[in-house]
Amino acid sequence: MNCTEVHPQKDLSLDFCGLEHCKSGHRYGPLARGHYILHIVLEGKGQLTYRQRTWDIGANTLFLVPEGEETMYVADETDPWYYCWVGFKGSRAAEILRNIGFHQDNVVLRVKDAKKLEEKVRQLIDYPEMNLEDGLMRKGILLQLLSMMMKDTEKDSDRTSLFDTDASYGEYAIAYLRNHFREKVRISELAEKIGISRSYLMRIFKEETGVSPQEFLIRLRMNYGMHYLTHSNMEITDIARFCGYEDALAFSKAFKNRFGMSPTQYRQM
Repeated sequence: MNCTEVHPQKDLSLDFCGLEHCKSGHRYGPLARGHYILHIVLEGKGQLTYRQRTWDIGANTLFLVPEGEETMYVADETDPWYYCWVGFKGSRAAEILRNIGFHQDNVVLRVKDAKKLEEKVRQLIDYPEMNLEDGLMRKGILLQLLSMMMKDTEKDSDRTSLFDTDASYGEYAIAYLRNHFREKVRISELAEKIGISRSYLMRIFKEETGVSPQEFLIRLRMNYGMHYLTHSNMEITDIARFCGYEDALAFSKAFKNRFGMSPTQYRQM
């Protein structure tokens, strides 16, 4: 049972939706898709693999297939899952998913009542799509569904279940810094995101890497800076911004403190 959208809208458009009782071992992927797909697991079990990490997933769980990212998911052999899904895209999609609680390092969230979410998906399936008016009505139902997810996700309980060892905390922090080094990163905010204190994060991060999170971030930025100074014709201002610095002056100061020469001098070597 499924549906498709014939009047797409740029900010948020429903591409398709459906429900399925999967057969034992039924597999999707590994495959990258051109839209976001949110699955609501209602019964049974299965596994999701994304970015070399695997989650065991049961009922009352959401899992996200991110746009453009390779994922694979497989139904359990003995208790295959029954789920519903919505596929959508648009300029507001990523923002909405962040507000639900998803991010690029965590694509699995628990919900309190998946059956209520299923009812909304069934409304999408049952509502006929024949003209623009119907398309707007379906978009309204999709927004209601996403709003319900924002209220219903158990973000705090998920945080503790997904990061159940010091190694997991450290691995998450490393992955986060690698993916966000171009942004303003505050270690205290990273610790809060994980759900531990700043001092505890500092300790386990140093045990994992041998350096502090701040030093790891600086090294990461400098390594990218050296690479682009050597292997590209990018302006130093552009390299600075790419590496997470507000301007060329801040980048040049950090670079000279690290290597004893300016980025221009390094490029001329």
